[in-house]
Amino acid sequence: MTPASALFGLTVLLYVVAWSVEVTFLFRGGESVARRGAMLLAPAAACHLAFLALSIDDMHATDIHQVLAIGSFLLVVSFLVAAWVGRAKWPKLPVLAAFITPVTLLFFLLAGFRRGVGTVPDDVRSLVLPIHIAVNILGEVAFALAFAVAVAYVLQERQLKKKKLTGLFQRLPPLETLDTLGFRLVSVGFPLLSLGVVSGALWAVRLDPSAPAIGATQTFGLIAWLMFGGVLLLRIAAGWRGRRAAIGTMLGFACTCVLLVGYVVRGSGA
Repeated sequence: MTPASALFGLTVLLYVVAWSVEVTFLFRGGESVARRGAMLLAPAAACHLAFLALSIDDMHATDIHQVLAIGSFLLVVSFLVAAWVGRAKWPKLPVLAAFITPVTLLFFLLAGFRRGVGTVPDDVRSLVLPIHIAVNILGEVAFALAFAVAVAYVLQERQLKKKKLTGLFQRLPPLETLDTLGFRLVSVGFPLLSLGVVSGALWAVRLDPSAPAIGATQTFGLIAWLMFGGVLLLRIAAGWRGRRAAIGTMLGFACTCVLLVGYVVRGSGA
């Protein structure tokens, strides 16, 4: 077993343990359990970073596996920073780790399914490719966070409708907070996704002028763009908030996940 493989396995283990503790707190409560979950997520992120540092020599700019490895790291770090910075305004924000951690773990596991990826020919290299990769990573992080917030919103609303105002209801952030956070995150992710769709189409044309700009896999990216755009438009124009916006966000994120899985299966670049 190589050092990178060992670090990969340790990182996965720490994420699984952290997620188990977070879910235990979410459904059974206990402040000591919540603190342990937060304490375990930080070491998992540290091991994740060590894995990236150890694998840097093998990284390729167009390797979807490396994109997922970096994106999953940025996701967990973004959440930890947001939870720390917003601890005074949103004291219940750390509980969302129970929804963030499995997404991080999924992306990291997908990054482990390595396949050979050819190098990009010199004659088609351009500034479009790094821009495409960067905005896709940042957009996916924003949407993953928005997805976690949307799941929490649906659960919290369900508790409220059933008039279960103890337990899970008390541990999750208020509906208004979740709705506001979800809107802000989608507002950040949508322009990035838009730039990613345009730059991806330009890159596809540059790589193979005879090929269609939007292929079967990229279609899911376009569907996700339409869903997130619809969520924002309907919210602004028609006051579309709450559960409908949350479900739209979840469906849009599901489409982006199908897009990523499609890339992984094909073993193609981002």
